[in-house]
Amino acid sequence: MSLEYRKQRVLSVLSENLKHPQPEVVDSVRIAEALQMELAETRQIIKILSEAGAVESDLDGQYSLITREGLLWLQEKSV
Repeated sequence: MSLEYRKQRVLSVLSENLKHPQPEVVDSVRIAEALQMELAETRQIIKILSEAGAVESDLDGQYSLITREGLLWLQEKSV
């Protein structure tokens, strides 16, 4: 599985969170479980996405939210 594909999958989980009436930060454990990925790999991808401005996350990459840039990136990749 390529890095681009894994980033897209993480962003997809984070974008699903926006469908809730009051979106909250998403725990990286929940993301890892949903995508059947190792937690360390999930946190590494979150860190990469955070550095790119696609997500906002805490220093440990434990809690994240998708940003407008992340939504735009996800939309571009989905087309």
